[in-house]
Amino acid sequence: MLSHTHQNNNRAEIITMLTYQTPVELFVETSGSCDGLFQLLDQALATGARSLLVLAADANGFTPEQLDARLHALPVPVFGGIFPEIIANGQTLRQGSLVCALPVTAQVHVVEHLSNPDSDYFAATEALATHIAPGSTLVTLVDGLSKRIAALLESLYEVFGSHCHYIGGGAGSLSFVQKPCIISNQGLLMDCAQITALPLQVSIGIEHGWHKFAGPFFVTGAYNNTITTLDYQPAFAVYRQVVEADSGKSFDTDNFFELAKAYPFGLERLTGDVVVRDPLFNEGDKLVCVGEVPANHIIYILKGNTENLLSASRQCAAKLHLPDAPPVLGLLFDCISRTLFLQDRFHEEVDNIRNALPPGVPLAGCLSLGEIADAGNTCLEFFNKTIVLGVLTQAENKA
Repeated sequence: MLSHTHQNNNRAEIITMLTYQTPVELFVETSGSCDGLFQLLDQALATGARSLLVLAADANGFTPEQLDARLHALPVPVFGGIFPEIIANGQTLRQGSLVCALPVTAQVHVVEHLSNPDSDYFAATEALATHIAPGSTLVTLVDGLSKRIAALLESLYEVFGSHCHYIGGGAGSLSFVQKPCIISNQGLLMDCAQITALPLQVSIGIEHGWHKFAGPFFVTGAYNNTITTLDYQPAFAVYRQVVEADSGKSFDTDNFFELAKAYPFGLERLTGDVVVRDPLFNEGDKLVCVGEVPANHIIYILKGNTENLLSASRQCAAKLHLPDAPPVLGLLFDCISRTLFLQDRFHEEVDNIRNALPPGVPLAGCLSLGEIADAGNTCLEFFNKTIVLGVLTQAENKA
């Protein structure tokens, strides 16, 4: 790895450029300014990049008014998002931006109205089939606070199935206020999904480390990402009783997420796998989650501890099955609530992942509001509190 620092004479900010002996270059800046991001874009374009991946931290405060004109003017496809935090190799940044100069041409598609109950996502994704080659990797980014993410992913998998590979996550803010967070040539977008086809293969590892603690409970009432009743009782009352009894603490008007981060829900699939759902807040007796929770489904309340979660990061990296072809880029989607749970030990999780990558391979990523991957070529899942690690390679794609 070659690393050097550029000092801008007009501003007291540092632009750090990380260059690797691979076809991919990462450019990182930590000021969080628009000028800093624009300089990264110029530097990435100067390498001859054919596409740009842009990850930015929410604390930058970027708005469409600040970015749209520059994004419209880019001469190559751009895709990415704004996340609570971003990851550049072993460094987690609460402020700043990352631009990845890719040597391949991305095909970027946007599906709008991701909360609209009347949207036909199957028709929208089926229209992409003539544009996306079998064997492509679909980097799928969504507004993490949209209400029909699972419906979009179900349609996407119904159209492309196991003929494509998938990795992605939910963009957005820990303020849980929905705002523009998807970065595209169209500008900053909200309440949408961005599906970017890359002519690369990806090897995926998925782990979470949470275990069943209470339940099962039957979801007797739910719509979109809101649970209304469990076992015919008000959902929040059921959840509150379990969490307060175990934690010895009480919910009040300000501490819901602080308590709930240690007690996610788990949806049990027919395979026996448990998909984690994060409760975000309560609206009276209802519980609002990151991602849909279907009615008439069995769920559990889960619990974890620091060692189990850190062990999951090692297991995730160990699950990678890399082909002989050269790796291009490590791409990490790690749930923001994991860092809130692990706190000052979260760096160990990132270290475990970084150290498992082949030497010299750059790692770009984010702390996301939900993670996306295909679980065993059976369906496309929207995970919570989970690590999704992918390594993109130049291996010849096969449908």
